[in-house]
Amino acid sequence: MWLAFLFEWLERKTAARMQGRRGPVVAGPFGIFQPVADFFKLAAKEEIVPAEADTFVLRWGPALYFAAPAIGIAFIPVTGYQSILGSPLDLLFMLFVLSFSTLMASMLGYASAGRYSTIAVGRLVVQYTSYEVPLIISMVTPAILAGSLSIQGVAAAQSSVWYIAFAPVAFAVFVIATLAELDKPPFDIPSATTEIVGGWMTEFSGNALAYVKLTKNLSYVFLSALAVSLFLGGAGGPTLTADPTLQALVFAGYFLVKLFAVGFLIFAIRTALARVRIDQAAKLFWTVLTPLSMAQLALVVLVR
Repeated sequence: MWLAFLFEWLERKTAARMQGRRGPVVAGPFGIFQPVADFFKLAAKEEIVPAEADTFVLRWGPALYFAAPAIGIAFIPVTGYQSILGSPLDLLFMLFVLSFSTLMASMLGYASAGRYSTIAVGRLVVQYTSYEVPLIISMVTPAILAGSLSIQGVAAAQSSVWYIAFAPVAFAVFVIATLAELDKPPFDIPSATTEIVGGWMTEFSGNALAYVKLTKNLSYVFLSALAVSLFLGGAGGPTLTADPTLQALVFAGYFLVKLFAVGFLIFAIRTALARVRIDQAAKLFWTVLTPLSMAQLALVVLVR
C-alpha cells in the first residue's frame, strides 16, 4: 500500500516537473507524505450516498475493487523467483484480475445512479473491449517464449536475456494498454474531468472515494510489477552474496529499480500526451495495436 502512495507522489512530481511546476512540497520532505495526508483527509470527510443509488454496492463495492490488485500483487515474485502465491496457471488468473477490476468499476459507476457516471460506464466498457484483445496477446507472448503460464516461470526463464529484447512490440502494446486499464491520459476518456466531471467516480465521496483512489494507485504498482515480471526478468539479476537472506534483499532491490523505471515511463507518457476521443482510442486498439500484437505473437511462435 505504501508503494501505491509513493507511486502517486512520483506521478505528481513527474507531471509537475514536465509542466514547469513544483508538485507537492508541504507534507513531509519534498512533499512525499502528501498522498498519505490526502487519503486520510478524504477518508475523514462525510460520505454522501445519492438517493437513487444502490447503497449495498456502494458500501461493499470499493472493498472488492481494492482486493483485485491487492491479491494480484501477491502472485508477483519480488525477492527472487518465488512469490507469496503462485500456481502453474497464475498468468490466466491475472487476466481475470484485470477483467474483475473493470467489472467492479462499471458496477460502482452504474450503482451510483448518476448521469455522468452512466456516461462514463458506457465509455469504460467500449474502451475495455477495445484494449482487452491486444493486452491479452501482449501478456501471452512472453508466456509462449517461456513455455509457461506461470508468472514465476516466465520471470525465471529470463535469467539470461529479458524478453523485452525478443518482444519489444509486445512490451510497448502492454504499456499502452496499461494506460487504458489505469484510465490515464491519453485514455482517460471514462473520467474526463472537463467533460463528465469525475467519470464513474463522480458520486463517490468520503471514505469510499479515498479507497477507490487508493485502488487506482495500487493498480499502478500491480501493472508495473506485472510488466517487470513478464518483460524485464522480474527480480532476477547478478548474485552478489551467498547468504540467501541478503541475496533476497538484493533481488528485491533489483525488482524495485525495474518497477520504478516502468512506473516513470508510464508517468512520462501520461503527462506528455493529450486525451483522445473514444472513437480514436477504439480505432487505435483495433486497427493498430491488435494487428501489431498479433504479428509479434506470430513472430515469437515461428522463432521459438
